[in-house]
Amino acid sequence: MRLRHDQSGATAILFAVLLPVLALVVGIAIDFGRASKERAVAGATLDATLLAVGRDLSIGAISEDDAPARVSAVFNELIAETSLAGTTINSVTTTVNQAAGRVDATVEGATEAAFGGLVGISSIDIHVNASVNYNTLTVELAMVLDVTGSMSGSKIADLKTAAKDLVNILLPINGSAEGKVRIALAPYSNSVNVGDYAEAVTGSASALCVTERGGTGDFDDTAPSVAQFPTTYSCPSVKITPLSGDRSALTTQIDSYGASGSTAGHIGIGWGWYMLSPDWNSVWPVASRPAAYGTKDLIKVLVVMTDGEFNTWYVNGNGNSSSQAKKICKQAKKEDVIIYTVAFQAPTSAQNLLKKCATSSDEHYFNATTGTALKDAFEAIAIQIRNLRLSS
Repeated sequence: MRLRHDQSGATAILFAVLLPVLALVVGIAIDFGRASKERAVAGATLDATLLAVGRDLSIGAISEDDAPARVSAVFNELIAETSLAGTTINSVTTTVNQAAGRVDATVEGATEAAFGGLVGISSIDIHVNASVNYNTLTVELAMVLDVTGSMSGSKIADLKTAAKDLVNILLPINGSAEGKVRIALAPYSNSVNVGDYAEAVTGSASALCVTERGGTGDFDDTAPSVAQFPTTYSCPSVKITPLSGDRSALTTQIDSYGASGSTAGHIGIGWGWYMLSPDWNSVWPVASRPAAYGTKDLIKVLVVMTDGEFNTWYVNGNGNSSSQAKKICKQAKKEDVIIYTVAFQAPTSAQNLLKKCATSSDEHYFNATTGTALKDAFEAIAIQIRNLRLSS
């Protein structure tokens, strides 16, 4: 007959011996689980940081030299708003690869090990990497804005709001780093007021109101040193503004616009293009000089707006205002100038002209029937350009 031995006591002793070990293993697992969670938080925060900094680089809000400090500042600001606890961030290291258009960043830190200290593990290292691509696409944009008599009252107010919105979307509050975005203004009515540039383009400092050229340079961007401009007795009180990255100065100028006169839209389009043309660099201040056609990572953009038919012209041999406008738009597009057009409560004839002038009638032409729609059109144009900068 076999005797059975009672082993419950041995099991209890074994459990008592292993319990601290099991508790330590569970505790260390908790430490590593918490460290993994903290690492994920740090990684998500670094991702968000680089997206913000990459966008700032793309829109020209900061330069490449500013990027490392900006990464550290944004990361520290965002991480302070998270649930990160018991983790110390020791360093944020950033490298900018200008040739590749990429920002790489690494965060090093350590999470306190609540249980690991029992076996000499006082902390668990955290190491996260992230990268973001950006581009340095440069934008030179000229707004050709109708300030004719038919734009009086609420319509000129709507135009001011819409044009300022475009400026505010594309230009950071403190301006665009290294001139990545510059905007010019060409208000027009029966002619264009060239202001301080009169002597260079007409030969007389007092001859401010210019019309179209006939013969040489009638439909292209020939420099005024080759073919100067005829003048007339009246024009808008507001002057052209060559390329500028000064957001405040641009919006202040737009606010000064009034409405009077008839519609020589072809002259306005021409002057918008001249402010984008490298052939005109001798006319403009150094800070306003456009880059050469074909410059890498550069886009030149015209935004043309009117509420009426182009009905005023001066050189009979050139054709009427509408036919001249079409020819100028055609020549500008040959130089890869992107043309957006906006009709604002305009007749069918003006709408058809603007469709012809635009780079494409589906993506680059807008028909605004209300002030709100005009604002939406300018915002859409600005967002298209901004997104092009972010994705190109």
